[in-house]
Amino acid sequence: MAKKIYLSPSTQSGNTYASGNTNEMAQCEKIADAAASALKRCGFEVKVGKSGDSMLNRCNESDAFKADIHMPIHTNAYNGKVTGGTRIFCYSSSAANTAPANAVLKTLGAISPGTADSVSVNAGLYEVNKPKAITVYVECEFHDTKTGADWIIKNVKNIGEAICKGLCNHFKVKYVSGTSPNTSAGSSTTTSSAFKSYIVRITPSDGVNIRKGPGTDYDIVGAIEKGGAYTIVEEKDGKGASKWGKLKSGAGWIALDYTEKI
Repeated sequence: MAKKIYLSPSTQSGNTYASGNTNEMAQCEKIADAAASALKRCGFEVKVGKSGDSMLNRCNESDAFKADIHMPIHTNAYNGKVTGGTRIFCYSSSAANTAPANAVLKTLGAISPGTADSVSVNAGLYEVNKPKAITVYVECEFHDTKTGADWIIKNVKNIGEAICKGLCNHFKVKYVSGTSPNTSAGSSTTTSSAFKSYIVRITPSDGVNIRKGPGTDYDIVGAIEKGGAYTIVEEKDGKGASKWGKLKSGAGWIALDYTEKI
């Protein structure tokens, strides 16, 4: 019998993004649609909560659906300076609750730009303790930084696919890829097998620019503040620095002269 997944995208339209003139509700509904499409393709039964519906109605609907997994989908925020990665909440530290959460963290955390990925117990959240199903409460990335917001907006399909892959791995269901799984130019979820990715910290007090390509002859597309930690998935030579590094998020390239390896 096919496993049943109930998706409950955020209704928090007042949580605006640092870029893109959008908000948490709009993007999470897109992520839920992408996840639902991928999950159905892989043989799951899926129900998505109605846009703007209350948490009570969604939990009741999830119970009536007899969901195996209840999955709220949100994006996160802190202080506008931290691109913190994937955070997942569950009801308890039992293996039944943490196993699906960790399975999704492994696939979604691998592609999100932040590095502080985690699974935490938080039974105080309504959509964690109310549903009868096991809850995997997903905070996809931090939307109050430009890096995080840009990544979410450009990668809603990738996020949905990653959620699907995690649940496939947990339930031992074969993942079936879509015919056109992704997204925009510049984003990437895989790296070359010949290159081992690594993490750097930004050192200049005024941060470092993100450029469209590996060199100062490419347009500036963003910036990173001092102290941030970022994963480099490719290196190239280019104008203006001894070496350039490509960010895992796909946001662009940074001059590695202004970083230190962690």
